[in-house]
Amino acid sequence: MKFKSLTKNIFCVLALSLTFALFSCVNEVNGDVVGETYAFPETTRIKGVKSSVLYGAKGVKVNTFITFSLEGWEDVPFLRLDDAAKLIGFINDRGYDWKETDSDGVYVYNYYHAATDYPDWKDDTLYFDAKNQKIYSEDFTRIVSPTQNVNHNIGTVYCDMGSASAKTPAVSESDKTVYVAKYPKTKTEIDLAKYGLKMYVFDTTELFEKREIKYYFPGREGYTKDLLIPFQVIADTFFRCATCSYNGIDYYACFDTNSDYYATNKAYDSGRNPRSTRSQLKAEYNYRNLCLLFDMNYCLKEERNRDTQKHRKDNVGKFINDSIFQNGLGFGLLSTDTAIYDAYLYKFLINYIDDGHTSYSEPSMYQSLGSVRQYKLAAYNSRGPRNLDLDNVRDEMLALRGKHKGKQGVFYVEDGVAKKMAVIAFDGFVDDDPDTTNLETLANTNTYAFFKKAFKDIGSVENIVIDLSCNGGGAIHQCFLSLCFLKNPSEFYMAEKNHLDNSIAKFYCGVSEDLTQTGKNFYILTSEFSFSCGNFFPSVCKYQLEVPIVGQKSGGGGGVVKPSQTSDGALFNTSASAEMCALDASGNYVCIDDGVPVDHEISHDKFYSGDVIYKDLYDLLKEWYPTKF
Repeated sequence: MKFKSLTKNIFCVLALSLTFALFSCVNEVNGDVVGETYAFPETTRIKGVKSSVLYGAKGVKVNTFITFSLEGWEDVPFLRLDDAAKLIGFINDRGYDWKETDSDGVYVYNYYHAATDYPDWKDDTLYFDAKNQKIYSEDFTRIVSPTQNVNHNIGTVYCDMGSASAKTPAVSESDKTVYVAKYPKTKTEIDLAKYGLKMYVFDTTELFEKREIKYYFPGREGYTKDLLIPFQVIADTFFRCATCSYNGIDYYACFDTNSDYYATNKAYDSGRNPRSTRSQLKAEYNYRNLCLLFDMNYCLKEERNRDTQKHRKDNVGKFINDSIFQNGLGFGLLSTDTAIYDAYLYKFLINYIDDGHTSYSEPSMYQSLGSVRQYKLAAYNSRGPRNLDLDNVRDEMLALRGKHKGKQGVFYVEDGVAKKMAVIAFDGFVDDDPDTTNLETLANTNTYAFFKKAFKDIGSVENIVIDLSCNGGGAIHQCFLSLCFLKNPSEFYMAEKNHLDNSIAKFYCGVSEDLTQTGKNFYILTSEFSFSCGNFFPSVCKYQLEVPIVGQKSGGGGGVVKPSQTSDGALFNTSASAEMCALDASGNYVCIDDGVPVDHEISHDKFYSGDVIYKDLYDLLKEWYPTKF
């Protein structure tokens, strides 16, 4: 892996005899290096410690940590392994114990759950190998998943199927959830050596002789070694279903970044420090963590090399650092000029990563609060080809639909005096509590409530079109509930590939009430904009339910969205390590990121046209499926 530096290495190796000496083994950056190679110190010592608070949802205090600063690392925060485990425990809500094995420098954490309501629970082991600078586990996704999401001794799927709305029926995983056997799990390994990042083993012998030892290491008397890990490594690798940041004083973590401003934006907005430059060390540290984050989480790297990608075909490579420099972005992201860095960050995210799910929320802490809006606007104006394609198609669809006064709701096509076809048109899977029985308002607030009222109004009409042509996605459990109106949930499943361990889970869910509409003929209308859940819905219909798909191949979107924050506070979303996918009749993986093919193609001018909206669509469906009409 190539890491390039703008300046020469300014650090020399510190002597082993320094007070509070820390030790690490040789840890080289792998791959061919062009130009100077920036290296963090092989050995160092503790420069200072301070007490820090971990704040959870809505700013509630969760725990207290000791933040370590080390010589040669400026103010980069390090955590003891024990505090790192507590931080991971915030995610998985599980107990742990740890020990150093007979192997040199390998620390073993056993995560367990003693609750009696998990009879099939097995302990999971996480290894920290300081000698080779690796973190690994056979059950990584179980360790980094909330306890309540881990079922049936198989691990967990990324998307949370639990309902967030009190007015939406409960959704739960069923006992039929399984890993697909032909895609066995592999060990997940985080090789810090590839990034030049380091864990340090330190000798606590002298510390035990000091009065403050219990302040540093409560309950660890008798141990002579411990491990320090850069905080950002923990945040980038373990927080796959949550986000965690450090603003120089305290830590902020949460599961719902959309609604918890305190844990994401406010953590850095309250401590913004406008400046025009940053040190080369902080630039390198931030860049290497950015590469680690994308290597761990950007599930669509390999897909961008396939010929099927209509938006672009380029060599992203297994490691994101390679393609960053190939596309002229590396030196900008490594710049010590903060304006250049932030400009290149949104270009990298919005113009280069450009997977449709990637969004840019705010720049680094070096920019003023007043400049946040201008950086967001610049990011919007630098959209890449995929985002532009999606936006352009959506604008065209809305304009065509609007000519017929077509909004969200239920529309009917009559043949003679009878209603022969109903179209359910809605533009997203949303999960707010409904406050009205008006269909158009319901479509914008709660998809389940919208569907329930729509089918009540439709009554005996047999031919139903689900119009996803302007649907940009949304809540996955609302997508699942909508599918339940077409088919009993025991008869279809959701599928997800985990690119960290190469496993595929197909999981069944149940719903607390019977929603299935019997005696109906369903059809799905998609456009090149139908994205994310608006793309996953037709994939289930095509590959499992044999429901016809008409219109244009959907816009795609398979990666599960992950909220992320760089070490200097820039906030964005991108694709996680998990990808919603399909399975063919033989159980083979089918990537749906590039869209779901249609059974019958329809030109845009036929989507909503006719004297009555959807009249041309009705005529085409009647021609293609005459026995249904």
